[in-house]
Amino acid sequence: MRKVKLTFFSLLGAVSILSTFFFNSCAPETNNLPTITVSRDTVIFDTVFTNMGSMTKVFLIRNNSDETVNLDRVYIPSGTNGPYKFNVNGYPGPSVSDLELEAHDSMYVFVEVTLDPNGGTNPLIVEDSIVVEYNNNANYARAMLVAFGQDAIYYYPTDTLSSGLQYSIIPCNTVWGPGKPIVVVGYAVVDSACSLTILPGTQVHFYGNGSLWVYQYATLQVLGEKHNPVVFQGTRLEFAYRDVPGQWDRILINEGSTNNIIRNAIIKNAFIGLQLDDFTALATYNTSTPKKVVLENVRIENMSAVGIFSRQYNVEGYNVLINNCGQYCAAFTYGGDIQFYQSTFANYWNGSIRNFPSLFFNNYYIDANGTHNDDLNFQFNNGIVYGSVLSEVDFDSVTTAAFNYNFTHSLLRLDEDMPTPAVHYTNVVKNQDPEFTDDFHGDYTIKTGSAAINIGNPSFVATFSDKLMFDLKGSNRLASGNPDVGAFEK
Repeated sequence: MRKVKLTFFSLLGAVSILSTFFFNSCAPETNNLPTITVSRDTVIFDTVFTNMGSMTKVFLIRNNSDETVNLDRVYIPSGTNGPYKFNVNGYPGPSVSDLELEAHDSMYVFVEVTLDPNGGTNPLIVEDSIVVEYNNNANYARAMLVAFGQDAIYYYPTDTLSSGLQYSIIPCNTVWGPGKPIVVVGYAVVDSACSLTILPGTQVHFYGNGSLWVYQYATLQVLGEKHNPVVFQGTRLEFAYRDVPGQWDRILINEGSTNNIIRNAIIKNAFIGLQLDDFTALATYNTSTPKKVVLENVRIENMSAVGIFSRQYNVEGYNVLINNCGQYCAAFTYGGDIQFYQSTFANYWNGSIRNFPSLFFNNYYIDANGTHNDDLNFQFNNGIVYGSVLSEVDFDSVTTAAFNYNFTHSLLRLDEDMPTPAVHYTNVVKNQDPEFTDDFHGDYTIKTGSAAINIGNPSFVATFSDKLMFDLKGSNRLASGNPDVGAFEK
């Protein structure tokens, strides 16, 4: 069995609450305010995984009086036995004494929490407080601390590649289920000839630059259900991080297996959603090694770089939505057999200037030894490729390998000067807004009157009825005649 450490790998690398004012005939009085107050009466940490630190929260201690006040003590009642840590005015807790706070001034308090596992699967609620005592301990102010945490199954790095990449090997033929969440630190590797099966409802979280690496001749089987998907995302579950790209690295799948399947899954907020790489072809230019992944009812969204990045790989996609990527939604390079049906590639990225189309494909690969090529067969049927740049489709080719591509019954955004010969474009609608319901908030269903309605070819749905009869949200595509194009039926 080949081990990962023997492998060459290149890593791509603030309702404010206002104090009540009591007015007399002259001016407002502030004598009714306590001398010392805190800017937040409750500091809440959304779901925090056990054993992992939270984001830092901040509040202020304020002196509302006209005189300097000595703070006798700022402390956490649980002391070092609790999960919270704080720093006030540059001094670390759990207890800080004798701080001076000048009149009408304030000082910052920074708080973090790390929760211990409780062995259960339900969220934890851990409460404490930071107390500010003053006036010779006769008065106090208090900020409550509340953290919601969850126990999880952790994969920590056990070894390091010469490149510095840290990884652990997942036991052969592991099954991940929907009990405790899975938290991956570093790269978790499915080793050669092994498999990883992920059951419906499983939540997989990646810390920092964490990744799932399905190594050569290994197999990934993601078996979510339509109303119980498998979700891949980062470990920051606070609301502010809900749609933030680039929180983890990628899912990387190598060559050697044709049994890779990702079904009913959500992959979000990473650098690259799926990277499909034939390492043998990249190293020796032998492109004959078996490799294939099937995507069914998959959402890939909020990638800081690419949704799907493929090099010399075979891909089948049914009901696939890829959206909001900093570069490509999908880039299929160095050839391969690529087929997509009833899929939507939609890119309205606003995190920076985007100079990349939603979709790119070619039939070659360039390295230090020159240009290497292999046949490309690309089919995009009953789909949508649309977004905010002038042309959302681009491609390139060399003449030393086949370059076959066809868009059929699809809605595309193309440069008006881009030729669309019938040999490559069949019943294609160009540059008519698909009228997504709310692309700013990630809703790529279509409105009444969309140019995508009823322009699909029903024969594709009939041929792959087990995969395409129902759209990404469960609506019957043939209930009202011809199917709409894209991943959603109106």
